[in-house]
Amino acid sequence: MTTSSRHSGSALAAALLLATASLTLGGPGTALAQGSAGANADTSDGTAHDAENESSPRSVWHQDIGLGYRQLASRTQALAKRLEASCGEAEVDRPALRSEWLAAYQAWQAVRFVDFGPIEVDSRAWQLQFWPDAKNLVGTRVGARLRRDTPVSADDIAEAGVAEQGFPALEVLLYDDVMASRSLGDPLPCALAGAIGTHLVAVSDAVIADWQAFAPHYLATDSYNEATLHGAMQSLEILEDKRLGEPLGLMGAAPNAYRAEAWRSGQSVALAAASLAGLEQYFQPGLETWLDQAGHAELGDAFARQLEDTLEQAEAIEGGIVDALDDSIDGEPKHPSSRQALATLYLEVAQLRALLDDQIAPALGVVKGFNSSDGD
Repeated sequence: MTTSSRHSGSALAAALLLATASLTLGGPGTALAQGSAGANADTSDGTAHDAENESSPRSVWHQDIGLGYRQLASRTQALAKRLEASCGEAEVDRPALRSEWLAAYQAWQAVRFVDFGPIEVDSRAWQLQFWPDAKNLVGTRVGARLRRDTPVSADDIAEAGVAEQGFPALEVLLYDDVMASRSLGDPLPCALAGAIGTHLVAVSDAVIADWQAFAPHYLATDSYNEATLHGAMQSLEILEDKRLGEPLGLMGAAPNAYRAEAWRSGQSVALAAASLAGLEQYFQPGLETWLDQAGHAELGDAFARQLEDTLEQAEAIEGGIVDALDDSIDGEPKHPSSRQALATLYLEVAQLRALLDDQIAPALGVVKGFNSSDGD
């Protein structure tokens, strides 16, 4: 499988690296049905749609995406409990906290391709993850919070800017040098971490409740087939260009590991793998249903194979982009095999994106439109 000509320049850059390393808020035409009911909301997938819709792509997507949102809520709740338990501890189990943080962050990545509906309310996606962060606003704002005299409350974080509310803010507390001489069990950092954890739970629970309330509108509106497909298309575009291409220096500028997600923790590739796994779990089944019904089952099979290959490549990479780009004093790569593996991953993602954009979408009558990642 080859990439389209649109990707050829970036693909050539990746090949060179290999060598040197040896839609609208409520959807089309209608406002979003609101229904947040908090953490105790009924999150079952027993949505009221008729038998004709049972086998539609949207019925499959609504159920699967709902599962992904419930996983996100479960992981954020476990993280918040772990953070709360760490307060006052003389010896905080930082590896355990980091593990819970990563599991919750990966659960968010798995449903990140859904860029319409409840996740757009109050910029919830930005509340969960403020990125890109070219000016290091997250580090600056979290550092400023730590210099205050009084502990931060959950209400403070709920009313704060998005740079202080999500997974990247917790990453600063768990990995950044600003915490080198401080314990996460101390009152100020512990209160801040706990408040962020509480906020992540509140956002996740609200998304679940609203996703269920959104069901009648989503299931009854044919154009949400296109909106869901567009979400996956944009997710792969961002993964190829922003999450891999820019930090690896494959988009016309020099490599810069600090453009990667989660550069402090070195989990950029783990998050990319989680996004791919989410497409496999929560997007691919509905896509295959649509393609089967449209008489293009072979394209569904091709997408499944390419996605599996791409995910396997991502999961086989140890470490993150920062480690891979770390050069020795004489300028020679310290981790040539990691660079090679990342370049291969980039090419696999490019092929997956080209398949979805240039073959599957046209076969389904979907035209790629403008999105926020296209630039000004």
